[in-house]
Amino acid sequence: MNEARAGRPGLLPAWLGWVSSIAWFWIWVGAIGFVLMVHLAFLVTWPDHFIHEDSWAYLTQAEAILKGHYIEDVTKRPYGVAFFVVLLSKLFGPNILVFVIVQHLMSVGTALLVAAIVRFAGAPRFFALLAFCLAALHGRLVHYDNSVGAETISNFLVSLAAFIAAGAAFRNWPAFLAAAGMGLALGALMVCRSAAIGQAMVILLWLFVTLDARLLRRFGAVGLAVFVASAVYLTPAAVDAVIGKPRAGSESVAVMAFVVGYSGDFDHGVHLDRKAKARPYVEKMRAADTAKGWADTGEYQWPFGAVQGLKMPGDSDADIGQVVRDIFIETVTTPSTLYRHVTRHFFREMYFLLFDGNSVARRAPNPQGYEYFVKRDALPFFGSPTGFERGQLVRAYYKPWWPLPRFLPTADQLQNWLTQIMGRGYAPNSELVTFCCGVKVSTEYDDRPGPIRWLSAATLILALVLLIGGAASYVGLVRRPSRGLVAGGALMVLLALVSAAFPAFLIYGYNRYAYYVIPFLGGSSAILASLVFDAIRSYRTRAGDGGEDRKVRTARERMQ
Repeated sequence: MNEARAGRPGLLPAWLGWVSSIAWFWIWVGAIGFVLMVHLAFLVTWPDHFIHEDSWAYLTQAEAILKGHYIEDVTKRPYGVAFFVVLLSKLFGPNILVFVIVQHLMSVGTALLVAAIVRFAGAPRFFALLAFCLAALHGRLVHYDNSVGAETISNFLVSLAAFIAAGAAFRNWPAFLAAAGMGLALGALMVCRSAAIGQAMVILLWLFVTLDARLLRRFGAVGLAVFVASAVYLTPAAVDAVIGKPRAGSESVAVMAFVVGYSGDFDHGVHLDRKAKARPYVEKMRAADTAKGWADTGEYQWPFGAVQGLKMPGDSDADIGQVVRDIFIETVTTPSTLYRHVTRHFFREMYFLLFDGNSVARRAPNPQGYEYFVKRDALPFFGSPTGFERGQLVRAYYKPWWPLPRFLPTADQLQNWLTQIMGRGYAPNSELVTFCCGVKVSTEYDDRPGPIRWLSAATLILALVLLIGGAASYVGLVRRPSRGLVAGGALMVLLALVSAAFPAFLIYGYNRYAYYVIPFLGGSSAILASLVFDAIRSYRTRAGDGGEDRKVRTARERMQ
């Protein structure tokens, strides 16, 4: 037997590797299955609350395209989400249940892509699994996956583009092929949500810095990605021009109105006659601002009243839109007003968004409240309202084929499991609820800070570690960390911060905007944990080597 082992020295390590791979496969199957159960629990708990305040615009666009009324549509939203809904309608039929189910699956896909990036960066498998769980199980994510909007598809496309960039940087995927794939994903992203320009720029710049290639090749890869993304982004506008579809405008003026109201100078600058009309209202509202902002989103939207105050008799929408643009440009290009906006508004709203700092940021609306929008914006073409009641989806559709019922739970058992999952901090509750082992947690529907504050804290710590550790390792004070973990951590941190910065700068830190941040906060937290683990392992290795050296020196001295 000893001779056989000597003849096959690699047998035991290979066997252990094979067992480890099988074990990790089933671990991942279990994790993905549990995440899918959480998403299914939301779906069956609120099977008729898939419409929130922005859903109507996207579904109306899609209905216009499907009915051949594309030219007459007058909504101001980007058409990416509508195109996606049209594609699903052609594949599976125009059913709102289909749209929401696909959103839940895409959300799980986003978490898997974030986990893959963490793994590509060199983190052990456990930390990739941690990233997946953090990016997939946050209640705010699943809440918005359960209503039609731009959030789910936008995050999926951002993570897809980041995944392709990480493959090119860490796994030496063909640079130009990866650039083309990134361009397609980023172009589709911009068609869905124009505010994602910041995330797109982060991914492109990160690829340029980290790609292991000559300078000219890096310029070429990034240039190709920009060209493809621009072509995809401009295609809807080109089609509109060809078929003669009039432009319905955009929401840019509405977004600019927030900056104008919050920080515009109403005593100096352009349009002083108009500013004089709106000044008393603006000063009154600014004086009512508190250290924690306003109590609800309705109060946060007072700048629309300031815009109404700027109007003169006979003004058209185009006239007032130009006035708002002028004051907006003045605000962001004048040092004094820009400084006021950054210090009095932007930093505070970033804190609110990342740390659940006020009720607008930390309290998601009860899904039962969406019943108002479901009834107001009824869309029978897509089967909304569905008419389903809580738990009815399981009873109506859970019919596994024979002989699977012998091995799977019954409909009542499955529904009971889903109800228990919702009771672990996912269902609306104004009090703390028991999560596990006596630990109590808040829900997304009470007025307490949720787990996002811990993910945000870990992300900011990682940012400091990368900045300070990079400088310290450069001068030789500390060991240089893994290049992959540093690059992957930088990507996650930048995506998280930029995802929060755009809405916080232009509008405010609303709880829904945290949706764009949480997956990358989860990736950052996992990479921070991996760096800590790597540092501890390195320290123990060095300590062991140093101890062995001392023993060798002591033995040598005794022999002498």
